[in-house]
Amino acid sequence: MRPGLPTSVLAAALALGACRRPADTAPAPAARDAAPARYEAALADGDRAWPLRGDPARLDAALRAYALAAAQRPGDPAAEVRLARAEAFRGLAAGAGAAGKDAWEGSARAAERALRTVAPGWAEAIDRGEDPAAAAARVDAAGAEPLYYLAQGAMRTAQATGYAAVLAVKDAALAMMARAAELDERVDAAGPHRCLGAWRAILPTAAGGGAAASRAHFDRARALAPDDQLARVAEAETWAVLVQDERRFEALLDGVLAFELGRDPARAPENAVAKARAKALLERKARLF
Repeated sequence: MRPGLPTSVLAAALALGACRRPADTAPAPAARDAAPARYEAALADGDRAWPLRGDPARLDAALRAYALAAAQRPGDPAAEVRLARAEAFRGLAAGAGAAGKDAWEGSARAAERALRTVAPGWAEAIDRGEDPAAAAARVDAAGAEPLYYLAQGAMRTAQATGYAAVLAVKDAALAMMARAAELDERVDAAGPHRCLGAWRAILPTAAGGGAAASRAHFDRARALAPDDQLARVAEAETWAVLVQDERRFEALLDGVLAFELGRDPARAPENAVAKARAKALLERKARLF
């Protein structure tokens, strides 16, 4: 671990590579090529369970299968990105608390292992202690999705840790997410814009935030993924509360509750989570306005 790292930001710093376990670095290619049949079988098992991830038992099955595949070939993007994606959904479904924090950190770790494979220039820059924004510029289109999950996992882990952790990782997370948006703004139903909109709403202008910047990202997310309800919830919870627009808050969340899950079957599990969060936010409205 780097000297002087504050304990309060340890979990967030882990996701950004400040402290690394041996398993976080991809092994030699020969080791990753072992047991191809078991590897392919594990991926297939995970892919069969994943569409039913709204069922906790099926999500657990997908996580176990993807973790097994990643253990067969650590650093292989096909397994690690699937694992990062599944852990991110686990964090989303878990909400606040230790389970969510553990899932977000797991997502970031898997994403970092994948990114080290597809973007070795990024890995070298990070290991040299280069500025995260400059390092993110070394990632090309092949690294867009792991970069997205790394940035999201880092910030979510920090948010679950405390505001000091958020301040510690905000510059790196914003830089990585902005680069992910440049490379593939459509990943995870416009996830980069959804995240940037929420983050910029909770950060002061001097720290890279602000209502105008947040609004622009949410508008872009809506244009790219009109049926994504997570962005509507994020906009209500962050931007609408920031500018104290109670009518917008209610309209966004009422729209989420009225949304028919069958309109977007592939994203039904995420939109179901959005509905649950919308209901909870409406119940807390009096404390937010």
